[in-house]
Amino acid sequence: MPQPGSKASLRELCGAIRHVDASKARQLVDAVRRPVVHDGCGIGRGGDDQVVADAWGGVTLARAPVHERRPDVIGCAQAHLHLHGLLRLPLSVGRELAAHRGHLYLDNLTSITDTVAKALAGHEGGVLSLDGLRAISESVATSLGSHRGDLSLNAVTLLAEPAARGLARHAHELRLEGLMSLGAPAAAALSRHRGHLHLNGLPVLAGDVARHLARHGGQLHLHGITSLSDEVAAALGKRTGYLCLKGLARLSSRHAEALAAHRGELQIPSVPVDDVVAEALGRHEGSLLIRVPSTVPLWRLEALVRHQGPLEISGLASLDERRARVLAAQAGPRGLRGLSCLFIDGITRITPAVASILATHTAGGLALNDLTDLTENVARELVKHPLLSLDRLAWVSDPVAAVLARHAGVTLSLRGLQEASPRAIAMLKATPSVELGRRHDPDDAMCRNAHESAAEEGRLHGQALEQLITLIASQGEAALRNQVGRSDGPV
Repeated sequence: MPQPGSKASLRELCGAIRHVDASKARQLVDAVRRPVVHDGCGIGRGGDDQVVADAWGGVTLARAPVHERRPDVIGCAQAHLHLHGLLRLPLSVGRELAAHRGHLYLDNLTSITDTVAKALAGHEGGVLSLDGLRAISESVATSLGSHRGDLSLNAVTLLAEPAARGLARHAHELRLEGLMSLGAPAAAALSRHRGHLHLNGLPVLAGDVARHLARHGGQLHLHGITSLSDEVAAALGKRTGYLCLKGLARLSSRHAEALAAHRGELQIPSVPVDDVVAEALGRHEGSLLIRVPSTVPLWRLEALVRHQGPLEISGLASLDERRARVLAAQAGPRGLRGLSCLFIDGITRITPAVASILATHTAGGLALNDLTDLTENVARELVKHPLLSLDRLAWVSDPVAAVLARHAGVTLSLRGLQEASPRAIAMLKATPSVELGRRHDPDDAMCRNAHESAAEEGRLHGQALEQLITLIASQGEAALRNQVGRSDGPV
């Protein structure tokens, strides 16, 4: 068990808790809660709150608890609570933990009662992870289906139609990555689910299952599928919406033609791209993520670039002028300028001549987000592109910053910039089109300091927070020993 002052993360500290009662659960939830204070500046957080900073999430505008309903408190900042060591969850404890605003991990629970599921369904503002449940009843699924946040049930191995109907009520991200098979009735029920659906454990799909899933309206993730049958390819080809087949390892000419009819975002990064596949995918409309071999022939690249929509392409070890011309010629959907994007992944450096060619790209945004080596001459050419993203560029010199500061287009995104002199940052911030990360926003830092005391008033952090959580864990262990002593058997 982590000791006070041990620099343990919040996840490690809370993961040591195996037993809590309702009062300790309430203490724990209150200890990690950080209110969002409305003072014109945003979120307040103590600078020395490192334990919570390690588990810092987003912001929810969920209702503040009764004891925090001050006019200036508009919501809660999320600190993720990892109670993956908890052995059991009585209803009284479940009710208290459901008040937590942030991710809630209860992954050691192998079963929960209907009433506990109903209580947990009231949790909001983050993920509810119950990755220890191997099976769920219809009533538990129906309760969890009303959870207002992402839901993870990755240990569930069998899903009957009634339980699938209950989960279909859910409107956020749903993870069922432990399912190794799925029947058509359950698939038909899940097709009515309204959030992102992850079924990445399924190794194969039957044709009728694929037809049902193809009607699902959110993102559909099927990462475990390595090959397609004729029926499945035809069914998925009729889908409109996000489809990720990350593990698809081969695609016949017939199946490529079928998938080309799909409309929406299609991610197939493991599919080998031959001439037939390239020609078929070039007719796809929507968004396409593909990986090509580093030696891809020009004609194959030309076929892919005819794709009607945003194109994300990886696998090119380097970019010469001939390939740059092919990529820069992306026409965009229906030949309209400005409505598409070209993402070129994996390229860390380019020559000024290649940069000059890429700057002529007119289909829409140009993203070279893996570019890490930027010289003045390359920057001088790239800055001519009106919609440019260089989000993994971590460092720029003053001369390069001066060149980038001449950008006169719509957007130049440098959100990953970490190191630059104050002079370089000042030049970039003076350019309206330049977007920097929040670390370079002095106004944001001043605002955090301005309301730090208001947002953190009475809050435990640092060593005091570690001591409280460690005490809760040790008291839980004592309670477990007492239970063993009374029962003369394991808990």
